[in-house]
Amino acid sequence: MCQVTKDKKRMNRVYPKTTNMIAVINDPRVMGIIKECGGKMYMNEKKWVLALSELNDCFKNYQEGGNLKAKNVLVYVILTSILANSEVDYMASREAQVYSDDRDIVAITKLKNAYRNNDIKMIQSVLNDKKNAIFSDPEFIMYLDDLLRNIRLSVLLFKVKPYDVVKLDFLARELNISTREVRQLLSELILDSKLDGSIDATAGLLEISKPTSLDARYAAMSQWSKSIATLHNQIS
Repeated sequence: MCQVTKDKKRMNRVYPKTTNMIAVINDPRVMGIIKECGGKMYMNEKKWVLALSELNDCFKNYQEGGNLKAKNVLVYVILTSILANSEVDYMASREAQVYSDDRDIVAITKLKNAYRNNDIKMIQSVLNDKKNAIFSDPEFIMYLDDLLRNIRLSVLLFKVKPYDVVKLDFLARELNISTREVRQLLSELILDSKLDGSIDATAGLLEISKPTSLDARYAAMSQWSKSIATLHNQIS
């Protein structure tokens, strides 16, 4: 009911209480509905890891209970696996393999593979293919901005890796976005300590800091020290 009425506050209060019911509910048809509600709730809150866990459980329950929504939920399992940066191949399971030839599943799987390979051209090709109806679904579109942001951050990190200095307009052309958007994404990576560098907005450059030999030596000594401490604890 909370999901239908879009009452998010009530959903947040009610859903945690359902965990007390799970031990006594053996019907996968009921469990599937509960898990779908939880997965969609966590997606709305952008809690991708929790959403992925709930939706994957939902898919398994729907598949076991013969619910026709199982395939649609599998699409969102793969979508949230991208948003959660999960390395798990959710198409490898026996339950998922049933849908391996379905058009929507093929499309979202291609997108996941392109994301994993940082292939921005393939990503754009898949998203722009009018035959892939799933990407025009209103519910999917709700998460398209988050999906594109995740993809661009990943591709951007991959693109800058070989360089000490790189032009922002080059990166903009590579990702097919504006220079302003590139600056925003780079700033996010730097602030999150995923990229060690600085942006020269006047010159339109990204300058990347490379670790010095002293930094590498310190990191090696730190790792060696941790290994010794671990070995000492195991012996003690």
